[in-house]
Amino acid sequence: MSLADERLPIAKPVPLQTSSARLSAVWLGARSPRDGDQDVARAVRNVFPRQPAAVRINREHHLLITDALAQRGMTQILDLGCGYPAHGQYGTPGPLLSQNTHEVVQRRWHAASVTYVDNDPDVVNARRTEIAAAASQTRTRTLVADITDTVDLLEQLMRDAAVTHDRPVVVLAHDVFPWIPDDDAVRRCAASLREWLPPGSALSVTHATADMTPTWIQRLTGVYAEAGLSFRPRGRGFITDLFGDWEDLYGGPVRVIPTARHQPGHHESKAPDFHSAGYAGVAIKPSP
Repeated sequence: MSLADERLPIAKPVPLQTSSARLSAVWLGARSPRDGDQDVARAVRNVFPRQPAAVRINREHHLLITDALAQRGMTQILDLGCGYPAHGQYGTPGPLLSQNTHEVVQRRWHAASVTYVDNDPDVVNARRTEIAAAASQTRTRTLVADITDTVDLLEQLMRDAAVTHDRPVVVLAHDVFPWIPDDDAVRRCAASLREWLPPGSALSVTHATADMTPTWIQRLTGVYAEAGLSFRPRGRGFITDLFGDWEDLYGGPVRVIPTARHQPGHHESKAPDFHSAGYAGVAIKPSP
């Protein structure tokens, strides 16, 4: 059990309504008993049948890039907008997607530290319950925070010694920025992270876009709005700018390309781009 999590109270529960995290869990194979989730899921599939595939593509990329960065010796991981654990009350995805971030990293580096962050108390409670059940998890934490209040988030991280500045940090911001409707808030968050992270750190972003299927995504945005969810797909230029002047993980200008084509070995790498319905990019902070 994480010593940091042991000191933290269970997040105060709130009345559950349809959330992006629970819908993602449904797309990954969970069995939500809530009628509201199932109703929204059906409405989403009616306007954009590829949405479940897009979420699975994003999740496989998340696991692949996490492993790729761990292979490079990066052992401090910050998973923003982490969503529900792969195992737990909402069921387990198929074998390909059934790993959690800390399992991927700690398979290569047992002493690696992983910090999950989410603003949904139900997600945080599910994560803390899972970590508490794993007695060996001494380097995994879960924080409840709103990433748009980046100053508060970074203060929490430093106060709890969740990360240190003596070595690089990996920030995974996968399918989190599209649920923040304010463009300036997203830019400020990314800029604050870039400034705060030590040299050699990595920023990995996936982001929904309407570039490939504008009509379908417009209808999808309408369905989410009716369910009370803010969803803002953005274009390649906006997403590229989130990396500032950092270089691509593999050298040169940062590549922002359809998610399924970003990492070698992705099972959907040959699928049409609209199956991804989003872009992925990973960049490294240069030394001063």
